[in-house]
Amino acid sequence: MKDILPPLKTLGTVSARFISELQQSGSSTFTLEKASAVYGKGHHETTKFLCKLIERGIIARIKSGVYIILQMGQESVQLDNWPLIARELAAPNDYFISHYSAMRLHGMTTHPLFDITITTFKRKNVKEVSNITYHTMFERKNIKKKSNMTYHFIYSKPEHFWGSSVHWITNQNKVNVSDLERTLLDGLARPDLCGGIKEIVRGIWVKQKNIDWEKMVTYAERFHTKAAVKRLGFILEVFELGLDYIPSLLRIITTSKGFIFLDPDGMKEGNYLSRWRVRLNINIEELKMGVWE
Repeated sequence: MKDILPPLKTLGTVSARFISELQQSGSSTFTLEKASAVYGKGHHETTKFLCKLIERGIIARIKSGVYIILQMGQESVQLDNWPLIARELAAPNDYFISHYSAMRLHGMTTHPLFDITITTFKRKNVKEVSNITYHTMFERKNIKKKSNMTYHFIYSKPEHFWGSSVHWITNQNKVNVSDLERTLLDGLARPDLCGGIKEIVRGIWVKQKNIDWEKMVTYAERFHTKAAVKRLGFILEVFELGLDYIPSLLRIITTSKGFIFLDPDGMKEGNYLSRWRVRLNINIEELKMGVWE
């Protein structure tokens, strides 16, 4: 009969005390400096100790000198913690979680996320952070399966860096996220970063009662891409939402004479709708059915 080994993530006395003291601060993330202070030793010894905790799946390294505490028994290191990881990867720069990632935080989609989008006016390279999944808690060998989540940084000029709000992940942890109205305009400007035009329209329909339409018009006036306003106006008219604000949206696009495709990733064909200066390159009835299904 084979021996049954204890769970891979069982904490020893020292590790348990270390994690407990870190958790008392109320944050899931911590720096090497904080760890060194709690562990009571220098950076070299603390780094060796942290490496052992990483190997056992108790913590994960986000970037140089920054770590996150994992939940015991959690299969994926990022399923719940990706907003905090995004925050730490963006630090110390101003940022907000945006596009499809913001849609997820606003409850517009429940699809799994593998690409996280962060808007900042500091140019940063794409960052991949590994997911580590343990096959079982009682494996004899420490076998891991690795996959990656990718964190993308969207550069914004400072004058376009606005429209964010605070989103609480836990009672102690918060992140910056584009607010609902900015998220929708960003999505209509770049549907490719939000799962496509159908996903954006579905998000508008789902959150229609939460949209501040006056704020939406104010944002539309300020937004740097009028193509997003054209798509917004057409969608609202088709789905009979925010109809009182249609004249304001029409006024905003008065000086923008060019036509844009309703679906920028669709076929380069379709009828022209002069009212919104939109070229209808997707089937509107199919779009409606996709939203209402």
